[in-house]
Amino acid sequence: MNRFVFYGYPQTYVSFPPPYYYWNEVVKSNEILVMPENVMFTTAVEPKFTEHLIQHKGLMIVITTTVGKLIGTLDNVFIDHVTLLVNGKLHHIRLREIVYFEKAEEK
Repeated sequence: MNRFVFYGYPQTYVSFPPPYYYWNEVVKSNEILVMPENVMFTTAVEPKFTEHLIQHKGLMIVITTTVGKLIGTLDNVFIDHVTLLVNGKLHHIRLREIVYFEKAEEK
């Protein structure tokens, strides 16, 4: 039922040769590569959320991300990520991936 049925003429072939994918001799470019001057990097900033994270610096917190939970000591807060110390390892977590955080219960 879903068979391919051909109507009309077959496609014509191009008369010129196909492009070369490699060259045997060294090809020198006449262009001078220039780095762009006006490069701007942007990031989304949530100042109030970052402020709340800074208030919990040095405390045990639970960070719930889009992939799971991490429990550890909040080491530092940066403009785009936080560092969390979990079992002696430093984890860098993007602020965009954090769903919520809470203070960890002391046991």
